[in-house]
Amino acid sequence: MKPLSSVWTGVVLAAIAIGCGGGPSKSQALEQIQAGIKEEGSCTLPVDILSHVKMQHATKGICVAKEGAAKARACIDALLAAGATHRMPDAYMLAWPDEVATASLSDIPAYERRPRSLVYGICVELVNELRDGRFTCADVRAEKVLKVTATDDTHADVRYERDVKLRPTLAAIDAACGTVTRPPGEATVAFVKGSSGWSLASAASADGGTP
Repeated sequence: MKPLSSVWTGVVLAAIAIGCGGGPSKSQALEQIQAGIKEEGSCTLPVDILSHVKMQHATKGICVAKEGAAKARACIDALLAAGATHRMPDAYMLAWPDEVATASLSDIPAYERRPRSLVYGICVELVNELRDGRFTCADVRAEKVLKVTATDDTHADVRYERDVKLRPTLAAIDAACGTVTRPPGEATVAFVKGSSGWSLASAASADGGTP
């Protein structure tokens, strides 16, 4: 039977061996995440709001019907007040909606065509990811690495905590739209180990390394 000291020595050596191949250190990972990841601070509008607006994909607009969409109109007004989008110009409202402008005269005769101003109460710019109901509502920064999980000798997943500072305008948007979905407080990114050590998988791919 081996002496107890020998057993403990083996355990310690095994732990060291595992640690050496267990991914980047937390401090190293955090430094690379803060330098290489552009944190997204987007909120998402409730589904019922999105179901009451009309996307104008060709002309990059979002419109709210004149009648029967009071909550959606209040929500769009709140987004305008917060600077999340901008009202479309008067000339835009005098033009036909996308779905009419692209239709043939045999499908929609000229006498049945109405400008946006007669169909919609307001149209705003379809900026950034607003087409998916998302808008910037917070300033976000990687704060602390929570866990490093090595999937093999050269790949690891790093789970980290994000410091999410919600913008003051969000309260008014919640009141008008219903509670929006906040940015997540945690995120996970992949790391790979190359000839120069551990790095973000996205950076390694951009440099021509193994993803």
